[in-house]
Amino acid sequence: MNKLDLGNNEFINYEFHENSGKPTIVFSNSLGSDLNMWNPQIEFFKNDYQLVLYDKRGHGKSSPVQGPYTFDILENDVISIMDELNITTAHFVGLSMGGMTSLGLALKYPDRFNKMVCCAARADMPPPAIESWDQRMAVVEEKGTEGVVQGSIERWFSDEFRNDSSNSDIINKAGEMIKSTSVQGYIGSCNAIKGLDYLRELAKIKKDFLFVSGENDVGAPALAMEEMHHLTVNSKYVCIPGVAHVFNLEKPEETNKILSDFLN
Repeated sequence: MNKLDLGNNEFINYEFHENSGKPTIVFSNSLGSDLNMWNPQIEFFKNDYQLVLYDKRGHGKSSPVQGPYTFDILENDVISIMDELNITTAHFVGLSMGGMTSLGLALKYPDRFNKMVCCAARADMPPPAIESWDQRMAVVEEKGTEGVVQGSIERWFSDEFRNDSSNSDIINKAGEMIKSTSVQGYIGSCNAIKGLDYLRELAKIKKDFLFVSGENDVGAPALAMEEMHHLTVNSKYVCIPGVAHVFNLEKPEETNKILSDFLN
């Protein structure tokens, strides 16, 4: 286990799959998950790339750092991990909250990244959405992260995927990831998401950028992501049919091909 020291006996857990001489991909996960959500991608990419994965503050094996967090803080954590590993530049792939992080990194640290992928994420948070985050935070404050497992699973995976008993292992593991997220990490991250405000700055991004949406994603609707693509100069856009929010687990082979085609 690698630890990025945050001081005060607090740290961020990360994994480095070293592959000397190969380009690097940094993967950034969603709210309520840990770095294991990228297991299908690790297996696919590990021979051709160096891989960096990390548990956001308060998630997975990282310390339950007291919030509130901001995207400035979360983006700086990524840069600090790269600095600790002496990685000058990398590709970046983020999903959901990780996708939001990709936007800030492209705007604030363009020289540190090559190609960037934003999956299943919004670029701003309109008032009705902020209200729903307040409600979710209230549930977590009262019941812990166990209180948001059912609703999260219903958002993460399509009805078809959830109703297929052969997927129960993936769904159960996803539920465990959510439950093991600390209250501090979940609420701290919700505060960052409520302040998300990158939409009006997307035209400033000059990186090779890919937006990927799930057709049935209610959290990051395909139409919103297509608009983000139109606002971002050097960007491409792909919508995966039939999937919801965490499509890298729902359709890993299709996701891997989309990522590989873009990164290569």
